[in-house]
Amino acid sequence: MRLLSEEAERAYARSLPVNATGAVGAIACEMGIPWRMAKGLGIVARAVGLVGHIVEEFRNPMALEVWQRTEEEATAHFQDRPIGG
Repeated sequence: MRLLSEEAERAYARSLPVNATGAVGAIACEMGIPWRMAKGLGIVARAVGLVGHIVEEFRNPMALEVWQRTEEEATAHFQDRPIGG
């Protein structure tokens, strides 16, 4: 993955980190799989990761905690103002 990232950076003259989905696509193309099919493999890999996150949330729920904390932080500046002010 590091070599792939370095080559992409050289080709595009900017930093282009490669994630796991990009690596799956690159490996599939190296195996001779057409890029359109390789793109589908990347989507499948992401779907598997999503299922893993869902299983984790069922086993150890934290969405409500994240929502409440986000709401508190996003509205904290309203608490210091009088209504209508």
